[in-house]
Amino acid sequence: MRLLRKASAVLVVLAVLVSAQYIDVKAGKIAYGAATVAASALNIRSQPSLDAEVLKVINENERLVILEKTSDTWYYVNHHGTVGYVAAEYLKDVLKAENFEATGRITGTDVSFRRRPSTDSERIGLFDINTEFTVIGINNGWYKGVYQGKTGYVRSDFVEIIGGPAKTAAVTISDPSVSDLRKQLVEFATSFVGYSYVYGSASPSRGFDCSGLVYYVFREFGYNVTRTATSQYKNDGVYVEKSQLLPGDLVFFSSNGGYSITHVGIYIGNNQFVHASTPKVGVVITDMDSGYYKTGYYGAKRILP
Repeated sequence: MRLLRKASAVLVVLAVLVSAQYIDVKAGKIAYGAATVAASALNIRSQPSLDAEVLKVINENERLVILEKTSDTWYYVNHHGTVGYVAAEYLKDVLKAENFEATGRITGTDVSFRRRPSTDSERIGLFDINTEFTVIGINNGWYKGVYQGKTGYVRSDFVEIIGGPAKTAAVTISDPSVSDLRKQLVEFATSFVGYSYVYGSASPSRGFDCSGLVYYVFREFGYNVTRTATSQYKNDGVYVEKSQLLPGDLVFFSSNGGYSITHVGIYIGNNQFVHASTPKVGVVITDMDSGYYKTGYYGAKRILP
């Protein structure tokens, strides 16, 4: 009898543990991937039923976070903070997380920001609770994000998706010796931090490549710069020494030992520049002395007076 009671107690404990594990996973809202809406309009419902309350209607080609596949016909999803169920037949590109953008908010304390999507990876920062950052991808339970110029990964169960792409705070220059025009251009250029890198593009709606960001920003201020990094270096503005850089100047780099120009960005002061880096990183702010940018510095041009 005692053995039976002990066995029953063990089973109860195991059942509680299994149940608790299930609840934790559910409550943590672990993101496994994304999907694209394939219908002209798609309802997010409170339950996995066509008779359930409609929480939100989303448009064709919008992106969703996949939290769980509840059956062959329903997914549990998050769309800009609205969590609910959608019919699987109206989704496409399920679990593909390229070019996914949203605003994430940290829900825990001292949450690690890591270089790779692994708890064994190097920690490159710590997030305080309620910190907001730009989500740019999903990787098997991790959000890829950009925060203050750094790109890394955060466990998705410590993140709440609260809206579309984050509005990154632009850099404001307080130095009275810097002209208002330069201050305004730097503030405008840095407002695109977190946007996607798209080769051949020079548009906020699609993204930027390195020279495309320069092209778009300067044209918005009335300066008709050319379109490629090489042409910008050869044809636009006047040459300036590195020691004489001012916010708003263009800085150029070479990844092939100086044989040719391969990259361009906009200097923003304090030895930093804003640039459209790579498809994995997007538009970021980088220190001029970091890695390749220190050894590959090529030269600078001044467009603004």
